[in-house]
Amino acid sequence: MNTIFCPRADIHLGRLKANFRRLSEQVGNAKVLAVVKADGYGHGIVPVSKALVEAGTYGLGIATLQEALELRKAGLRQMILHLGRFDPRSLDTFVEEDIRLSLHSLEDIRALAAHHEATGSEYAVHMKVDTGMTRLGIPYEAAVAALEEVKKHPFIRLEGIWTHFATAGEAEQSYLRYQLVRFTHFVHMARKLHIDVEFFHAANSSAIFQDSESHFNMVRPGLVLYGVQPSEDVKTPFELLPVMDLKAPLVMVKDIQRGTPIGYGRAYHAPRDMKTGLLQVGYADGLPLALSNKGFVRLGGNVYPIVGRVSMDLCNIDLDGEEPEIGEEALIWGLSDDPRLRIEYQASAAGTIPYELLVCIGRRVERRYVNDYP
Repeated sequence: MNTIFCPRADIHLGRLKANFRRLSEQVGNAKVLAVVKADGYGHGIVPVSKALVEAGTYGLGIATLQEALELRKAGLRQMILHLGRFDPRSLDTFVEEDIRLSLHSLEDIRALAAHHEATGSEYAVHMKVDTGMTRLGIPYEAAVAALEEVKKHPFIRLEGIWTHFATAGEAEQSYLRYQLVRFTHFVHMARKLHIDVEFFHAANSSAIFQDSESHFNMVRPGLVLYGVQPSEDVKTPFELLPVMDLKAPLVMVKDIQRGTPIGYGRAYHAPRDMKTGLLQVGYADGLPLALSNKGFVRLGGNVYPIVGRVSMDLCNIDLDGEEPEIGEEALIWGLSDDPRLRIEYQASAAGTIPYELLVCIGRRVERRYVNDYP
C-alpha cells in the first residue's frame, strides 16, 4: 500500500548479483568490467556499483568524470575505466583519483605527454580502436601508429585495448564478424610490437552471447546485468531477473459512461460504460507518452491496459469493472510472468529500447533498495 501517492522504483540488488553470477559463468576466465554509466542505467550508480563489487566484478565502466568521482566519494576503490573522452584540463583529477583513461586519438597521447612534462605524472590507459562503430576511438588505419607512439612514452602504461561493436544486437552477424576480425588482427599487431597489454575487451551484453570469440580476457556487460535481454534478436541462455520493479499508486477510481472522452486530446473514448483507475505516474516519471493506449500494468493480480494519453503526472487504466483499493500499487514494469509487464515489451510498444526507458526515470521516483534474493 502506497500512502504518499508517489511512484517508486524497487531496486532488487539480490537480483543484480544473481544476474552477475550467471553471466560470469558464461564468460569463463574473462574478467568482468561492469558498465554502470548513466546512473547505473537508472538504478542508482553507487548502490549498484557496491553490489557488483560484492558480487565480484573486476572493474566499473563509466562515461563521465563526474560518475567516477561519485564512486570514489562513496568509498569505492575498484578499478574504474573512463570510457569517454577526457578533457586535458582534468588530468590532475584522473591521476589523483586513480581513474583509468581511454585514449581515443593521437591528440590524447600528446596531451598526456604535455601533462607529464609539467607534472611528472604517470598514467594507466586503455586505447580504444574504432573498428567500425565510427564514434569514439582511434581510426583502425591509424591505430598501429598510435601504438608505436604510446611505446615511446614509458610514463604511459597501456593496460588495455578495446573496441565497441555497432551491430552486436542484430541477428545478422556479418558486420560483427568484420569488426571482430579487425580487432583480433590489431591484438596480434600489439603483441608483435612486444607491448605488454593486460586486457583486451570488445564484448558488450549482446556480443557476449552472440560470439564467444569476442570475450578475449575481459567483457563489458551493461544492460544484461540489470535483468534485461540484450536485444530482440539476442537472448541469454539463462533466465534474467529484472532488477527494477517500477510501481505507481492508484489514486482515484471513476465510473465512466460510454462515449466519454478520456485525457488530453480526447485520444480515447469509452467504448462502453466502464470503470477507470488513475495512477500517479506520467512521462515526468519515465512512463513514455508513446505508451498511450498501448501499455499495460498489473494491479491486484490483474493486468489492465493504459487508456487515453499518458500525461505528465498521471495515466488512466481500464479496470474492467473491478474496483481496487485506493493506494494499491500497480506494477508498470519489472519481474512478472506476464510478458506485457516486462520492460522489453513496454519499450517495443513505445517504439524505443529498454535502455531509454531505464535512464529516463524521473527524479521524483523514489528508489528503494532491496537486498533480497528472489
